[in-house]
Parts: sequence; C-alpha cells; structure tokens
Amino acid sequence: MLKALLPESYRDREGLRRVDGAVDLALGRTIRVLVWNMLKARRRDFSRDFAELTADRDLVLLQEAVFNAPSDILFTVPRFEWIMARSFRLPHNGVEHGIKTGCVARAEATRLYRSPHTEPVTQTRKILLATGYRLDHEQGRDISPRRLLVLNMHAINFVSVRKYLDQLDQLAEALQDHSGPVILAGDFNTWNPRRLESFIGLTQEVGLDEVPLDRRSRLSHLAMHLDHVFFRGLLLREAASLEHITSSDHAPITVTLDVPPKLG
Repeated sequence: MLKALLPESYRDREGLRRVDGAVDLALGRTIRVLVWNMLKARRRDFSRDFAELTADRDLVLLQEAVFNAPSDILFTVPRFEWIMARSFRLPHNGVEHGIKTGCVARAEATRLYRSPHTEPVTQTRKILLATGYRLDHEQGRDISPRRLLVLNMHAINFVSVRKYLDQLDQLAEALQDHSGPVILAGDFNTWNPRRLESFIGLTQEVGLDEVPLDRRSRLSHLAMHLDHVFFRGLLLREAASLEHITSSDHAPITVTLDVPPKLG
C-alpha cells in the first residue's frame, strides 16, 4: 500500500521532455537570465509573477518545476523552447516533477544527470540538466559560432556530505570537456558550511565566478543561501535577488550577462 503512494521515478531514457517554441538558432550578445525555485507553482500569484518575470528573459532556469499540472499553460508561450528533466511522477495525480530550462534559442545538445544517491523516504533523485546553445557574435564580416554550456542543478538535500559530494562529481564531469562560456545556476542546497565550502571549492577549481547578490537570510533555509549563479567567459552587467516576490519560498534571481566581442 505504501509503495503505491510513493513517487514513481523515471529511468534515464524517459527523463527528458522537450516543448518546442523557440525560433532563434542562437543567443545574442546580451543574455538575460532568470533563476528560480518555483515551489511547484503552488502559491497564490505565481502565474502573474512568472509571466512578468519571464517577459524579457532569454534564458530561464527553474527548480521544483512541474508538468501535467495547472501551470502548464504558462509554458506554451511560443517564445521559449522548454526542456524538462524529470525526476519523478506522483501516482495519485500524474504530476511530473523535476527541473526546467527555457531559452529563446534552440538547444543544440542536452544531457541529464541523476544524483547517484536518493533522498530518504521518497527515494527520489535530484537532477543536473546540461544544455548547449549556439552563440553568434560578429567579427568583422564573419559570424563565429561558439557554444554556451548552461547547467541547471537542484542538489540533493537530506543526505550526508559524502553523498552530496558524489553529485558534485557529476557537475565536474559536465564541465570537464567544455572550455567555452558557462552559466551554472540553481538550488544547491548549501544549507551548512561544509556543503557550501565544498561547492564553492569546485566552482573555483573550474574557473567559475559567482554572481554577487544583495539578499536577506531566510530562517526556513537555516539562514544560509541555497540559490547561486556562476559564470565563465561572459561579462556580468547586473544582477538582483527579487526579495519582494513571495509566490515561492525562494526569491527569483535575475542576471544580465554580455558575450565578449571575442571568445577565446
């Protein structure tokens, strides 16, 4: 009986769901990013906030995303291509849970990483979604394509630091063969110093810079910041944590990055 109530996990080959919509083949010189743990779109005013926050964005990285839910209508805007990495499905209502990356350009490559370990009780896995997007920038009369690697991650939560580090190894694997520009963002569940130190140490090893944010601590997050944005090979123009938005228990983060005139 209990087993019938537990989430149904997806296998690797079933994990990715793509909703077409983007018409552009490449991202432009300026990339406007939204990062948000959307709390399964459960709170009042989420639909309004989501529509307003995504209206001028080029790239959207969501955690605690859902599919086959009332919020599906929000993801039918033809401006974006959405790629969802599914972790599990709830048997009583069919709602799928995972993370979503949306972009105004079509992804040229995708890869899903499932955490090596599962969360206690639910036996669900957290997800890292890697997507690659073409960058076009002018060099005289030539157009030179390069690929931006986007890493959207929801880190495993209620496990030991050792198991947490095993998921960080997947992040290192996703980065090891990519020498170009990178955006890494998500909910990294860095709610204690050891987790945070381990995570920051990895980003420093691979040459990623953290986006500085002015934000308040939340008691529900043990007074630690769980959401972070990192980048490499791009120029930071501006960033903000939108603390006034309350339609999730995580504040949305907006970041604007510029592609340098020359890459590499």
